[in-house]
Amino acid sequence: MLVDVRPTECGYRALLWALHEAERRDALLLAVTVWPGDPAQLDEGRAEMEQALTSMVECAVEETGVHGRTRVAALTHPVTVAEVAHRTGAELLVMGSEQAGAR
Repeated sequence: MLVDVRPTECGYRALLWALHEAERRDALLLAVTVWPGDPAQLDEGRAEMEQALTSMVECAVEETGVHGRTRVAALTHPVTVAEVAHRTGAELLVMGSEQAGAR
């Protein structure tokens, strides 16, 4: 399973739902966010983005009680979450409703 995590209330709710669904399916969940920085300067802002994602996932794990099912990754633009879902063979891609229309 793959969840596209954005720093919004909708993105957080998608993460919560995905955690519950991962537990229900006895699956692993990859939580990703797309780092919008300059790909030529890989370190500028990426570590902070990854830390923010990790913190958000940690909060969601504590809120749901679903432990040991998640990994996190900050992706570098222009990679898309849909491409990662395809490459990893994810059976389910979870996105907040705000992203669904922007694909």
